Amino acid sequence: MKNSKAITAIVLICLTMFACFALPKPKYTSPDVLSKLNIPESFGAWRSRDASSQVETGGDVYNFVSRVFAREYARPTYVSLLDKGYEGLLFLILDAGNFHNPKICYGSSGYKMTDLPDIEFDANGHKFKAAAVYFDKPGKSVVITYWIVINKNKASWAQQKTIEIWSSLLGKQKVGFMCRLDIPATADTTDKAVKLAKDFITAIAPSIPQEQSEYLFGK
Repeated sequence: MKNSKAITAIVLICLTMFACFALPKPKYTSPDVLSKLNIPESFGAWRSRDASSQVETGGDVYNFVSRVFAREYARPTYVSLLDKGYEGLLFLILDAGNFHNPKICYGSSGYKMTDLPDIEFDANGHKFKAAAVYFDKPGKSVVITYWIVINKNKASWAQQKTIEIWSSLLGKQKVGFMCRLDIPATADTTDKAVKLAKDFITAIAPSIPQEQSEYLFGK
């Protein structure tokens, strides 16, 4: 009897995995939390502009994405007393049913990848680590740091797949975001890009209500 129950459970899990990853999916829908988050357009020296038009979400291939937040943030940097430049990044949040590792997307686009040490962020006293990768190809290179938060808990890639399976099996909705910072860089300026990412999170986190910031940075 115990073996029969175990086999039944394994079959159900396998069928659910097949439904999750093999069958064509309708457009993913999630609780509309992302559009209600009070993410500031400006704070301190940082200013921004909407960049959602730069993010491709059309067609069946993007059915796993429900909503997208994309803004370019920049702050002035003084090269000299008479020369003011700017440094900036793209802040991207994907509200999705499952997530694709940036290494897959960028690798298939011809970028060379170099793993960087995980970045430790300080979000208004809450510390967490995020993966970081340097992507490079002629004419364009970028440092990308990214992390996943599901139901206010930071999740690894393996954990998010397990959560997806059980959510589908039990018919439960979840609030899952992949947050990403894209910082233009060269092989010689990856340290500077990492510092900019850390400065950005440190600066923006206090401007977001704690109850909401937990969806982005965990608790």
